[in-house]
Amino acid sequence: MPNLVSKKLPLALLLTGSLVLTACGDRRQIRGYIFDKELAGAILAGVDNRQSVQSTLGTPTSAATFDNDTWYYISTTVRTRPVFWAEPKEHQVLAVHFNDKGVVDNIDNYDLSHVVVVSPVSDTTPTKGRTLSFFAQIFGSVGRFGGQAPVGSGENRGPNG
Repeated sequence: MPNLVSKKLPLALLLTGSLVLTACGDRRQIRGYIFDKELAGAILAGVDNRQSVQSTLGTPTSAATFDNDTWYYISTTVRTRPVFWAEPKEHQVLAVHFNDKGVVDNIDNYDLSHVVVVSPVSDTTPTKGRTLSFFAQIFGSVGRFGGQAPVGSGENRGPNG
């Protein structure tokens, strides 16, 4: 029996070590639009219109919030590691602006240097009233209601029966 354990121990350690190393690996993912620099460079201000932009680049990732005068093609390459948040490595936004006639007016390119990290405030808004504990919230309404039947369950029914 000890001979069998000594033969299988190195194999078990090798398998365990390979699983641990595999779990520590990272991978890259492209999220959003997949850019082709030649196609993006083919869009010209004053020449292309909505139809030609869509046939060249495809459907935009997003459009402007309050009007349809700007189309955004957004791509982000992230590094994903186990246990950590995804970390952006590349970020590219192609903003195609159209004029009133639907012709390309301007093209803007944004990258990772233009990204602004927004940190939400963790404060809470104070409210008037009392603070209820967990059990007060659960059992606070016990006994507060009388034994009356629900509205519409008695003899005097409304017009809908």
